Amino acid sequence: MEYSKLCESIFALHDDIRYAAVVDDSGLQIAGGMRSGMDSIVDQNNEELYLAQTALRKSMRQRFDDTMGKARFAYVEREKISILTFYLNKNILIVTLESNIDSHTAIDIAEDALELLRSK
Repeated sequence: MEYSKLCESIFALHDDIRYAAVVDDSGLQIAGGMRSGMDSIVDQNNEELYLAQTALRKSMRQRFDDTMGKARFAYVEREKISILTFYLNKNILIVTLESNIDSHTAIDIAEDALELLRSK
């Protein structure tokens, strides 16, 4: 799968997508990033910490794959940002959304992203 093209396709889903990146199981960003012209709301150190913690959460969720099935995605809504996390075979797709996006729109974006992942 061409991860850079995937991230470009994710950005095309909605104008209020801030960030689309693929990270590996250690949390290292391997493709994508912040939408052009936008600034991150966290500094570099905290961004790296968040990505590492996301990788750790993936490994913790995998512990329950046999009993509950594999996790497809997680959705977190915060005051300043919403985050969609998609679990790929060996990597993770992280998508952040502006805070003005309501939960119904976020789930619509998640469903569209899942369709993109299925077609790749």
